[in-house]
Amino acid sequence: REGTDEEHVFPNTFWMPGTAVQRGSLSMSDGDPLTPNWPSMDNAYRLDEVDREAYLPKIQVQPIGYTDAEQILNKMDGDEAPAEWQGGLNITYKIGGNFTDAYEGCKITIEVNNMLQQRVSSNVIGIIYGEVEPDRYVMLGNHRDAWGFGAVDPSSGTAQLMEVVRVLGEKKKTGWRPRRTMMFLSWGAEEFSLCGSREFVEQYEIELSERGVGYLNTDICMVGPILYPAASPTIGDL
Repeated sequence: REGTDEEHVFPNTFWMPGTAVQRGSLSMSDGDPLTPNWPSMDNAYRLDEVDREAYLPKIQVQPIGYTDAEQILNKMDGDEAPAEWQGGLNITYKIGGNFTDAYEGCKITIEVNNMLQQRVSSNVIGIIYGEVEPDRYVMLGNHRDAWGFGAVDPSSGTAQLMEVVRVLGEKKKTGWRPRRTMMFLSWGAEEFSLCGSREFVEQYEIELSERGVGYLNTDICMVGPILYPAASPTIGDL
């Protein structure tokens, strides 16, 4: 946001340098792409190689940092991109289609070594049953996986979640129980298209829609003692 000069990027600020790569999922749906809109259980039907093409990208994809991207973009020719497409690098963004005269006839080769594999990723769930309304659920959760070390996303939120569980666990030893059931949800495979939370909702959709009171997500928890929540409109007035 502040720019790409050295003083504006890591390790001098929060923002990534040009050599860093922003990773993410390119699935065209949330959850397990092999079980769209139904829970990914052991005995669930999974899409075959033909049907899964609707949910998985058909082109090769390789994320790169903006330092490498600049070396490609500044050699692109063609019409100038619209103002709303102009980015933060110190170049004029072009639509492309061909290279500038100095690089006419050049080609870019990208080697992609990604593989399609199936892996098991589990959610970890803890419950304190309510004393008065045990069939009403107040949920606190965060994902557990990270692309890198995850110091901020998600481990800052996970540390907070674990501390809440520890404190309430100690309180429960005294005989205390909450009015409503409290659920503590540590999601697996969030970075892979929100798999853990999506599959949980698909499996328990009816129960959650009828009994869920609210869900508080704590993905990143690092702004100090003042709470700055963002909410869906249905609970915006709380």
